[in-house]
Amino acid sequence: MIDQIVTIERASLACLEEALEILSRAELPHGGVKENIESFLVAWNDFGKLVGCVGMERHGELGLLRSAAVLPEFQGRRIGGKLVSELLMRAASEGVTEVALLTTTAKDFFEKKFGFNEASRTLYEDRLQNSPEWNLPRCSSATFMTLILNQNTVDVR
Repeated sequence: MIDQIVTIERASLACLEEALEILSRAELPHGGVKENIESFLVAWNDFGKLVGCVGMERHGELGLLRSAAVLPEFQGRRIGGKLVSELLMRAASEGVTEVALLTTTAKDFFEKKFGFNEASRTLYEDRLQNSPEWNLPRCSSATFMTLILNQNTVDVR
């Protein structure tokens, strides 16, 4: 496995179109991305190409991790893991105590690499009712997972 050299930084409107293209290629929804772009992280390769992104919607002390994607030609190079790890570290440092996510394809990744566990959606309905991601029809059948943040869970390399 090749370990890709990437620079991870906070996203801005300037990279919105590239981030949306990555999400399109991963068949992930665009709803709410523009409104939350400043809470996204992006990964640039050493040639200045945007190769991945991940976002978080903040709902008090609960964060909804969303839109985790890496361009297909850059997958398998630990970029996704680096993005998620950095997002979790930043979230913990900014007062997020729990992170939730919805996934249709990456349950094993989030479970094995970061310790997320399946949870009951009904327990989170009130807290996430204003989330663009939570309310998308395609997300209603996704696996719902949560993670309590602490130093041990966010220091994944």
